[in-house]
Amino acid sequence: MHCRWLVVAWTLLSVGCAHSKRAPEAELPKYEHVFQKPLTEALAATRELLEARGYTFEDTEDPNQLVTTWSEPDRAGTLNTTYTRYLVTGIQVAPRQSVVRIFRMTQQTTGNDVEWRKLWWKVATERWEQTSNPFVKEVDLDQDDTMTKRLSMLRGAQHGARDLDLEQALTLRLESAPSVEVLAGNVAEEKRPDPVRAPEFYLERWKDEAVAAGPCTPPVRGLAELLHPGLTLLIGEQLGSNEVPDVVGHVVCQAARTGLAVVLGLSLPETEQARVDTYLSSPGAPADQDALLEGRFWTRAYQDGRSSRAVMDLIDRVRALRAAGLRVTVVAYDTDVLNGSERDAAQAQVWTKRRAAKPDEVQVVLAGNTHTQMKKGTQWDPSFTPMAHLMKDHRSLVVLEMSYAQGLRWGCDLDRDSKLACGIVGATPAPKVAALPGQSPHILLQPTSANESLQGLLYVGRLTASLPAILGPRVEPPKDPRQAPRPPGRDRPLPGIF
Repeated sequence: MHCRWLVVAWTLLSVGCAHSKRAPEAELPKYEHVFQKPLTEALAATRELLEARGYTFEDTEDPNQLVTTWSEPDRAGTLNTTYTRYLVTGIQVAPRQSVVRIFRMTQQTTGNDVEWRKLWWKVATERWEQTSNPFVKEVDLDQDDTMTKRLSMLRGAQHGARDLDLEQALTLRLESAPSVEVLAGNVAEEKRPDPVRAPEFYLERWKDEAVAAGPCTPPVRGLAELLHPGLTLLIGEQLGSNEVPDVVGHVVCQAARTGLAVVLGLSLPETEQARVDTYLSSPGAPADQDALLEGRFWTRAYQDGRSSRAVMDLIDRVRALRAAGLRVTVVAYDTDVLNGSERDAAQAQVWTKRRAAKPDEVQVVLAGNTHTQMKKGTQWDPSFTPMAHLMKDHRSLVVLEMSYAQGLRWGCDLDRDSKLACGIVGATPAPKVAALPGQSPHILLQPTSANESLQGLLYVGRLTASLPAILGPRVEPPKDPRQAPRPPGRDRPLPGIF
């Protein structure tokens, strides 16, 4: 093997042919993780992550590369010393899809006091090697190899390996944040899209209500032990998935079949309540579905996941349960004229007043997980007071956070220019809510003190994206490169470690 060939390998840049041991294959994921983000945004987030850990950056000719300066160990000179730096390479897969690889590069200097060179000469040479930046120089190792010219050879024998822990931290930074909820007044209104009304658009549960009113399958394990008159169940979600509305439908169905009166709270503005009530009392035919979706909430230019196809189907499922004689209804409890703590205070007031009027009703409230946290404050507003905190005195409050496996969802976020963008985004769970796919829905309560409300996790499975209802099923999300067999040019197998 020609030594210079290794320059194009992502995991090693070396003047010599030095090799490190190959890591066990079991420690490497099978596929690359493809971010549902433009490459510029993914690299900017990578820079912020490394800067937060104290690293500074060298200049590079390639805008798709980041290189940190060498670390300064406590002791250098003629002693055996290891220096480290990070090399980041980005690949744009599509306009809103990218891959980021982070390599931890190491270089060792070996001291030998019996060498004829004087100590000051060796120290000066080592310092020059550490402070010089070969990434902005072309080293003519191979006239025909443009990759060699772009990366250049680092001086001295160096070893590189994928830092999978750092890549996981980047994934959580990009994919575990709450989705932006778009309210009237916080974004400029644009031209509304024309509604799609192809025949395959319409839900068909109304054609066979007997099937729709059948058993609640699959049952949610752990729910039966919680059910009792007066229960308030707050469920925090990542917006825009198929799985959460589906599992919440199971919860509502299972609770209503015990004979309890159940109200489902959806984060729809209260201005949609009249349309929802009309639909719940209708046969659910295509004309009824059209009427439900006539409101501005469903036709906004920016759809944030609360108006998804899955939420529309959840409303239709409640309609079918009512047609079967169960005591269940839907309340649109949100507002689109308030923001921040005022908005959450208004949301909490809806449920406080309803509890006073209906003390035995079971409240199942679905909300973005920022609103269901029990403690005050967020990263963007330390004084923020969430809805759940204001409801903590409810006598039978249970707060469940969504537990899920990595997947995709529909959401909105601000790009690097603070412009709102909505679409398919990655969904990576934080460690405390992460779970393997393939399990049946279940509730797992967590230990709390005697004076605290019950809290726990609601497992929903691996997330898939639910598109806005108004677009209909003809617009399908892209295939998930992390699970499907590898198509050419989409997901890329990880290189080995040399």
